[in-house]
Amino acid sequence: MKTIIHIGQHKTGTTSIQHFLQDNRVELGERGLYVPVGIAGYTNPSHFILNVYALGAGRYSSMKEHIVATKGESYLDELEGKLKQDIENTYADAARNGCDRVIWSNEGLYLLNSIAEYERLKDLFAADSEVVCCFRDVASYRASYIKQQRRQNFQPSDDPDSYRYLEPDSWLFDYERKKELLAAVFDQCTYFDYDASDNVKAFLDAIGCGAADTDGYRLNVSPEVE
Repeated sequence: MKTIIHIGQHKTGTTSIQHFLQDNRVELGERGLYVPVGIAGYTNPSHFILNVYALGAGRYSSMKEHIVATKGESYLDELEGKLKQDIENTYADAARNGCDRVIWSNEGLYLLNSIAEYERLKDLFAADSEVVCCFRDVASYRASYIKQQRRQNFQPSDDPDSYRYLEPDSWLFDYERKKELLAAVFDQCTYFDYDASDNVKAFLDAIGCGAADTDGYRLNVSPEVE
């Protein structure tokens, strides 16, 4: 059984991709690609709980901040058991349905920033793993990401390790370093360029599931960046 992990990045149509995967999970399953409905009690099309688990101590995403604020730090200690049991059940169900690949998707996984964090993620899955990442040109990605942070009223950070550090030298915009981290951990790395006209199709082509009808799947588009 092969594991495909879609890590985003942010502002590259991830919401559209995730909704397409969920809405078309039956058809994709017939092609051998299993799309999990949920994990650890969460049924959001984005498997955000994976980034909450994989981020190291003292490192955050917006979802990890939310989880800690609402459930407390102790909840993080319970996650590993829940995730591993649900993942085991997911792969068993995929096998029963004749699928040979399982896909997980969350843009927050782009916010992992060390070999240790990506290994923590990979170790959840006892399977051959492929990571898939879209890279938008740096200038437009940075501009769009900054606008997103402002809309959500997130204050920029002066900590270079933070996901809210938005200066040009941020690790968020260092694509070569990101690729080095991923290559050091995963069995296969697939990258594709951002297609503003239909990035869902670009994503499906990248994972070998092209020829699907992606009309109507351009969701969560920022008014400032079309």
